[in-house]
Order: sequence, then structure tokens, then C-alpha cells
Amino acid sequence: MTEANNFYEKLVVEEEELVMKVQLCEGYQWTILTYLSNQGEIAKEIGEEILTIVHTIEQDLRTELLHLRVEKELLGGMMKRQQA
Repeated sequence: MTEANNFYEKLVVEEEELVMKVQLCEGYQWTILTYLSNQGEIAKEIGEEILTIVHTIEQDLRTELLHLRVEKELLGGMMKRQQA
């Protein structure tokens, strides 16, 4: 049971890190948008490309987070059943 608890705690830490990375991507997107609004049309094309790349990274992180949460919830349910 200790091994399952340790693994669950590892998943909790990984989840927190992924959430922070997603938030970081969101912050970068807003920063880029703010910068673009100050630059005008000249920066539009490259700005959209950069935003798309950051958005793709964010989506990949969100997918990883989703899979981690599924694994964490399944493990948590198994641990609860074993305690009962």
C-alpha cells in the first residue's frame, strides 16, 4: 500500500507542475497579445505564428494533465476500495 501512496503523491506533484506550466502558457499568450496590440499590423503574421505555437504547447500540456488526472483518480479509487 505504501508504494501506491508514494505513486499517488508523485502524481499529485506532477499535476501541480502541469497546472503551473499551463498557467505559464496562458500568461505568455496574454503577454504576446499585449505586445502585438502595441505593434500593429507589422507584427500580426509572426505574432499569430508564435501564439499558435504557444497554444499548441498549452494544448499538449492540457492533454498530458487530463491523462495524469485519469490515472490519479483511478489509483485513488483503487486505494479507497482497498482501505474499505
